[in-house]
Amino acid sequence: MSILTSKFDILRGYPNGSALTWPFIIKKVGSPLAPAAIPAGSLVTQELQNGQTVVNLATTPNLSVADPIDVWLVVEGNDDYSGQYVEKVAAAKPGTGVIWETDQFAAGSYTPGTPVSFSSGVLKVKGANEQIIGHVLEDNSATTGVVRISS
Repeated sequence: MSILTSKFDILRGYPNGSALTWPFIIKKVGSPLAPAAIPAGSLVTQELQNGQTVVNLATTPNLSVADPIDVWLVVEGNDDYSGQYVEKVAAAKPGTGVIWETDQFAAGSYTPGTPVSFSSGVLKVKGANEQIIGHVLEDNSATTGVVRISS
């Protein structure tokens, strides 16, 4: 069963024969340890926790001192019942012609054509020395609460 209040959708590029999606274990945080909150539409990166590969919300590196990082777009998060139960998220690779819309974005001016980056798992307008993961196609934040992105 899924929660139908999510404002995230893949509009093009997933699923198809070349789409890559994978289930990832969610990083445990806090005390007592519990899975981090990772809703659909978030951007995550892989890391090690106690010798196990897990995902957590991604933040762009400063490209003047570090290389770009490998990020994944969460298609099914733990804001859904199945993700909560198995403590995993399903994620796809952006950057392969995927078009998506999400309510997981920071405040900013999302003019069509604007490059976007990410911080704490949400989209943001790209700043200096930040990794680009896509461009704004449409800003529907005032009407439907989502921004449409092409990667």
